[in-house]
Amino acid sequence: MRPTTRRKLVNTQTGEIHELHEQEDPLRRSYNLGGRFGQFSFDRIMVMLGRESGITGDDLRVFFYCAILTYEKGGASAKEAAEHLGLTPQATRRIAKKLAENRIFLVAETVGRTIKYRASPHIVSSLTGEEQSQEAAAYHLPTLPGKKPAASKDRDHVTPKSVPRARRTAAADKRTAAPEAEHAHDVRDLRWAGTLRGQDGSRAG
Repeated sequence: MRPTTRRKLVNTQTGEIHELHEQEDPLRRSYNLGGRFGQFSFDRIMVMLGRESGITGDDLRVFFYCAILTYEKGGASAKEAAEHLGLTPQATRRIAKKLAENRIFLVAETVGRTIKYRASPHIVSSLTGEEQSQEAAAYHLPTLPGKKPAASKDRDHVTPKSVPRARRTAAADKRTAAPEAEHAHDVRDLRWAGTLRGQDGSRAG
């Protein structure tokens, strides 16, 4: 006989309490990953791993460190990443600035000259589907350092000039218009634009 679980249900109209017995499904298993877990976009990580992405192995190490810390304590600084990964602070600051300029990192907060970075919700998340959708809708899509801006007839530059590290703020990465108002050529990487957005700029399913 399969084990059962008991739950109490309340009739909101009468106030009566009913006890529900459910048999446990032997095929249902909980995740056995150990600790907290999250989700990430296979498509975007694969593009980041590509040889033409402009992203190095150390870039990915810094990215995943800050991505995990995003959901542990709201993000991490370049100094914290350097201490954990065994890299120099100068190297992690350079990497973090590079990823932030491409909106792979977002600025969580700035205290003096110390910047705390968090991962873009378009790439990795440890939220519910609804929360992740709201987060992603609030921020621009990431780009890749190794891809050149797409040509545009009506503009000389399709992306704004990057904000210097000391002046960059969390608001710099937020959308000023609804996601559907962004044109496809606003996304610097053509592969991301082609596979993750329709020709009219709408999000693909």
